[in-house]
Amino acid sequence: MSPSVTTPNVCLFTSPGTHDSQWDGWTGDAYHFQGEGTGAREQVMMRGNRTVAEHAADGRALRLFSTAPGPAVRYLGAYRLAQDIPYVQVALPVVGAPDQPHRTGIVFRLLPEDGTPAPTGVLAVEPLRPETVVRERDLDLPFRPGPGDERGRARTVIEDSAEQLLRGYSTHLRSLGHDVRRYTVVPAHELVPLPIDLVDHSTNDIVVCLGSVTRPYVRAALGALVDLPRFFDPRPRRVMLMPSRPRPDLADLCGRNDIAVIWQERDGRFERAEPADLTQT
Repeated sequence: MSPSVTTPNVCLFTSPGTHDSQWDGWTGDAYHFQGEGTGAREQVMMRGNRTVAEHAADGRALRLFSTAPGPAVRYLGAYRLAQDIPYVQVALPVVGAPDQPHRTGIVFRLLPEDGTPAPTGVLAVEPLRPETVVRERDLDLPFRPGPGDERGRARTVIEDSAEQLLRGYSTHLRSLGHDVRRYTVVPAHELVPLPIDLVDHSTNDIVVCLGSVTRPYVRAALGALVDLPRFFDPRPRRVMLMPSRPRPDLADLCGRNDIAVIWQERDGRFERAEPADLTQT
């Protein structure tokens, strides 16, 4: 973002596919442009972000330039901020630290000014939708790194463990004739897809898989299991899939929140405990 000091313009530079522009791209009617703020900082409506948000009131035009692919800078035209939904917030990763909590990011929605043609040769991205979208995903394609994570990074050891465990469990269920599927959900007016590890339609279970049986991962999975079942009807039962049996306090946490636990024994067998069996007396 570069406000001009001599003309009523704000120059915006987009590099789709890079970390600072990972949400940038053309939706078919709007250009999504990621806000300013890198590293571990929250993106807030200050400095360049505020300049974009207030460009119309300040009498400035937004001039969009593309710096990718290739070394040349290409002018994409004059844009204005959408009035209905000028921006949305997303979760952005901390660069190089996939295990750290995500920070808040801003994605502006830019509309071409009259006479500005639709850009060509730029990255196409999903539009912002007014309705929730549920999509089925290939069972054999990993979710990790998850949607919105730092692009190009390798999976962590714990993420690899979770994928292997989930693949083994889905193979086991399919061998029993179960109808198992994976999904992503994009809630209405949100951009970040929510990955759903597994839904067993034969038993109406929604499964969140962990690569580690430690408290931070169990609590994160608990949050996911509070969030995700609301997108399915009938509402599925909630299940955590773990690489080993949880210690008593974490088992009690699951049981008191009406969550069943499945874990894999050393011989490869999968064991299951229902909420009532997990709760400590």
